[in-house]
Amino acid sequence: MNETDIKHLICKKFLGGDLDFPIKTDTRLLEEGICDSLGLVQIVSEIEGRIPALRIPDQDVTRENFGSIAAILRYIGERQLA
Repeated sequence: MNETDIKHLICKKFLGGDLDFPIKTDTRLLEEGICDSLGLVQIVSEIEGRIPALRIPDQDVTRENFGSIAAILRYIGERQLA
């Protein structure tokens, strides 16, 4: 998954499909009210569905790992290298 894929996922799930919403890679999803903690779980579920080899432990579902597009990309990159 890349930045565009994750942005589209977030826009589809939480912003009514509005792809023009001004979300940047460092936009804080929880703090900006785009999603809540359950939303992070939904993002994780979608990512696992799109990357079948990636399993994300519950304890990793934190704002540090999934609180922004940049954090999500970093987490996925680190997990795929492991």
